[in-house]
Amino acid sequence: MTETATSMGRVPVGDPIPLRFDPQTKQRLDEVAGGIGPRRFGALVRVAAHRLLADPDRVPAALDEYRRVSAAARSLPRVEIFFDLDPATDRRLEELARAHHTKRSAIVRVAAHRFLHAAGRFRPHVLREDARGDLTCRTRLHVNRCTLDRLDRLTGRNGDVLTAAALRVALRRLLDDPGDLTTDLAAFGAVRDLAPEVFGLRTNVHFDDELRDQLDALARQLGSDRAELMRLAAHRLLAHPRDLEQAVTDEIYRGESNRGQLLARNERRKTTITAATMPVVKTPSPAGRPFGRPHSFLVDEDTKRRLHELADEYGPRRVSALVRVGIRRLLDNPSNLTADLTTVAPVQDLRPEPPKARIAVALDDELLVHLDALAGRLGSTRQELVYLAATRILRQHTGIETLMLDEMYRAPGNRQKLITRHARRERRRRTRYGDGA
Repeated sequence: MTETATSMGRVPVGDPIPLRFDPQTKQRLDEVAGGIGPRRFGALVRVAAHRLLADPDRVPAALDEYRRVSAAARSLPRVEIFFDLDPATDRRLEELARAHHTKRSAIVRVAAHRFLHAAGRFRPHVLREDARGDLTCRTRLHVNRCTLDRLDRLTGRNGDVLTAAALRVALRRLLDDPGDLTTDLAAFGAVRDLAPEVFGLRTNVHFDDELRDQLDALARQLGSDRAELMRLAAHRLLAHPRDLEQAVTDEIYRGESNRGQLLARNERRKTTITAATMPVVKTPSPAGRPFGRPHSFLVDEDTKRRLHELADEYGPRRVSALVRVGIRRLLDNPSNLTADLTTVAPVQDLRPEPPKARIAVALDDELLVHLDALAGRLGSTRQELVYLAATRILRQHTGIETLMLDEMYRAPGNRQKLITRHARRERRRRTRYGDGA
């Protein structure tokens, strides 16, 4: 059965909209979406759009601030030029700049802007200005590079490039008719050349019809477009990333049928991330390694040899597990221990002599407590009880396969596999010695 966009409580996400973000914003959005879950970028962008549209009254001021910050970041330095004027024009320019509390360069930039937008019949005036010989006052100005380029193209259409002469013509026009200079100084005198905005590759995000229409309507009111508003929404979301996991989950699955399951999966993911970031604590392995610290015990040479032969049937280095099985059986059935301990006494008498043989048995704290408690009740020692457990397991070791596997591999999930492996090993062993015919 084909899965539709509305199955299992999914939002009908609609048609894709191509969006482009600057590389830094796109990277941060990817990181936030990746922290919430796989394939969450589109839902995260839709959450940003919903939050922008939820408070449309604040969007105009936010958009102006976004444009101002973007322009400040992309502003290019102005070009420094040396400008020659006659004394009378130089004095008038200084007086006008002082009257408007601004710099001479700002007034020249406004004059150039007016000239470029309404040059009229400028060629004779520029030629006469270029032929003047009373330009004795040199001043340093800062103008935008694009202004000089446009003046070069304008004056160079019919011959020599006369940019400086065109600037003086524009300045004298402004001095003769200042007009609304205060407004023009704010609108054009402070404008800088901007580097073009650099956006990454196009990203398609699915928007339903209602969300897309609301976004387009707001863009028309503000003289903007859908892409610029979404870049503003992304910046606001990254600046205030509150409750994003729940918002993205609600955006992906608005239906009630799957909400509990998705929230539970979210909790499992957070638990997994928390566990992965916690410091690693070394714990005893349940996969065949003996628990506890190894303890050394005395046995005779024959007992040690027989213990190794029996333990080898279950795998290499299994003596410790075999003795632990014997100790557990001893603790579970402590009957007739008094009589058996009389046969162990000679081992104690041999202690002043050189040790006959030693075995290492790993014992955890719980097993040691029970072993010592039993020794205290019987007036014996840990050494005697371990030696007794070893001799008993050698006499009565039929049917201990499961006990050995439990002792070597305490993880229940591996038990059946290990029992099967042990059965295969046992068949091969019997076949090797001629018992499998």
